[in-house]
Amino acid sequence: MTNEEKNKEEEGEEVDPEMKELQNKLGEEKYATLAQRAGQMKVRFNLRQKKWKEKVVMPPTPTTADLKKLETEVEENLATKKLIQDDFSEVDPLAGLSRFKRVLKSILPDAIHPQSTLMSLWYLVLTLALLYNAWVVPLRISFTIYQDGLSTPYWLLGDYLSDIINIIDILVIKPRQMFLDEHGIYEGGRKNTIRNYIKNGDFKTDLVAIIPFDVFYLFTGISGTMTFLRANRMVKTYAFTRAFDRLDAASPYPTAVRLIRTVNIMLYLIHLNACAYYAFSSAEGIGSNRFVYSGRGRAYIRCFYFATKTAMSIGKNPKPRVDNSAEILFMASSWLMGVFVFAVLIGNVKDIIAQSTRNEDEYMQIFDAISQYMFRMHVPPETMKRVKTWCQFTWSSQKSFDERAILEYLPRKMMTDVALNIHFKTISGVKLFHGCNPGLLKMIVCRLKPIIFLPGDYICRKGDVGMEMFIVSDGAVQVVGGPNDSIIFVTLGPGVCFGEIALLGTGGMNRRTASIKAHGFTTLFVLFKWDLQAAMKDYPEDQDLLGRKAAKAKKEAAAKQAAAKPKPRISEEVIFPNRSEPKLVKTVVKLLPPQLKVAKHLKEADERIRVETTVKSK
Repeated sequence: MTNEEKNKEEEGEEVDPEMKELQNKLGEEKYATLAQRAGQMKVRFNLRQKKWKEKVVMPPTPTTADLKKLETEVEENLATKKLIQDDFSEVDPLAGLSRFKRVLKSILPDAIHPQSTLMSLWYLVLTLALLYNAWVVPLRISFTIYQDGLSTPYWLLGDYLSDIINIIDILVIKPRQMFLDEHGIYEGGRKNTIRNYIKNGDFKTDLVAIIPFDVFYLFTGISGTMTFLRANRMVKTYAFTRAFDRLDAASPYPTAVRLIRTVNIMLYLIHLNACAYYAFSSAEGIGSNRFVYSGRGRAYIRCFYFATKTAMSIGKNPKPRVDNSAEILFMASSWLMGVFVFAVLIGNVKDIIAQSTRNEDEYMQIFDAISQYMFRMHVPPETMKRVKTWCQFTWSSQKSFDERAILEYLPRKMMTDVALNIHFKTISGVKLFHGCNPGLLKMIVCRLKPIIFLPGDYICRKGDVGMEMFIVSDGAVQVVGGPNDSIIFVTLGPGVCFGEIALLGTGGMNRRTASIKAHGFTTLFVLFKWDLQAAMKDYPEDQDLLGRKAAKAKKEAAAKQAAAKPKPRISEEVIFPNRSEPKLVKTVVKLLPPQLKVAKHLKEADERIRVETTVKSK
C-alpha cells in the first residue's frame, strides 16, 4: 500500500475499490512500483504543462539562429519522413509494420485528400472504365456480329475488369476521401468519411452503377443483344467530367484538354448514330433496299461513315423511301442529331479558340495603340523600332506586359506565396541580403517588379541620382566607363545585384558610381527606395546591417574602378634636353689651385660633359 493510500485510510477517506482489486492481483511490491512510476510521470507531465503554458503566455522571440536551426530540423525530418512529437523525439509513423503494409500505406493512405494527385489519377482510371462501357455496350447490342464464341471471353474480361475498378472505388477509395466540415476544415476520420460518402457523396450513383444485372446471363445466355443488362455501368458520367476538369486545371495546355474533351463527345454521338443505323438496317434487312446498310465492307466502318456524313451534312446520303415512315423518321432524327453535333462542335471550338487567343488579342490591341500613337506624334523611326522590339520580346518572354496584373485577382496571402515561389531563390542569392531576417526578404520579394531592357540600353549612368536597385534575372549587364563608355570594366550575370549603394545611401552616396548598360536582352528585377524603406521599418537591425554593407560595397567598387583604369603609356625612348656646361663648375675650376686632386677631377668631368653634349648635338 502506498503512503498516499495509508494517509487516506488514516484520514478516514475511502480508497478506490478498483485500486484495491488491482493491488491484490499484482501484489504489494509490483503495485508500489507501478504507483511510484505513475507518480513520476504525473510530476513530469505537470512540469511540461507548466513550461508550455509559460511559452503560450509569453512566447520567446526567435533569433536568426533559432530560425535556421528550425529550418534545418524541418528539412531533415521531411527528408527522413519522420514526425516531431511534443517531447521533440523522432518516430517513424510506419514503425512496426511489415514491408508489405509499409508499401500499401505509402500508396493508399488512410485518408485521401480530394484535390490530391492520387484522386486525380483515380478519376482518370474511372473515366477509362466508363468510356469502355459507354462505347462497348451500344456496339455489342447493335453489332451482334462482333460477339461470337471466340470474342466473348475477351469481352467478358473487359467487362469484369471495369467492374473490379468500380468495386474498388465504392469499397476502398471513396470511403477514404476527406471532406470539408461545417467549419471549413478537412475531416479525415474513417467513420466520418464513410458517413459523408453515403449521405452527401456519390454512393447512390456508384451503387446503381455496380448492380449486377448481368447475372441474368445465367437464364438468357451470353449474347450481344443481352449486353443491355450492363447499361447501368454508364451512369457514372461524373467521373468523365471531374477527370477532364482536373486535367484542365493541372495541364499547362488547357486548350488541348478542352479540345480533346469536345472531340470525344462528338465522336461518341456519331458512334451512337452508327450503332442505331446498323440496328435499323438489321431490323429492315441488311441490303434489302438502298437506304439500309448494304452488307458490303466492314460493317462498323461503313455505318460510322454514314453517321459522320449525316452529322456534318456533307456528301450524298441515301434517301429514305417515301412510303416508309420508319426510314423517314430515322433520317430526320439523324439530321437533327447532326445539327446538334455540328452546333456543339462549332460552339465549343469557337470558345476554345477565343479563350486561347484572348491574351494575344489584347496584346495586339495594345501594340496597335502604341504604334498609332507614335505615328501620330511623329516619333523618329529608330525609336519606333526599339519600342516595337521591346513589345515583341516582352510578349514572347512573359506573355504579359505586367506580371502583377495576372495575379491581381488572388488574395494577398496567395499572391505572396506565388511571388515567393518565383522570386525568393533570386533574392536569397543576393549577397547584400545575406544574414537578413527571412521576414524582410519576404516583404522585399513582394515588391520586386520585372523590367526588360533591350541590347545596348543604358540602365543607369554615372552621377545620376539613384532611387532603385536592380537584380539581374536573365541576360547580362556591363559596367562601362572611359571615353564614350568604350571601356568595359566587368560583365554581371544572373543573380548579381547593383545599385544598392545609391539605394541605401544618403547624401553623396545616393549617386550612381558607374554607368551600366544591357548586354543583350536582359530582364531585371527592380526594387525602389521607398519600397525598401517601408519594408525595413519593422527590421531596424537589418537596416543597420544593410547600411554597413552598402558602405563597404562602395569602397570595393571604387577600388575596382581605380584598378581597372588604363595606365598612361610611357615611351621606351626617353629624350633629355641638351645639357649645357654649368657656369658654377667653370668658376670653381679656375679658382682652385691646379695641383689639387679635386681640381683635376672637376676638370676631367667638365671635359667629359662637353664631349657628350657635342656628340648628341651632331
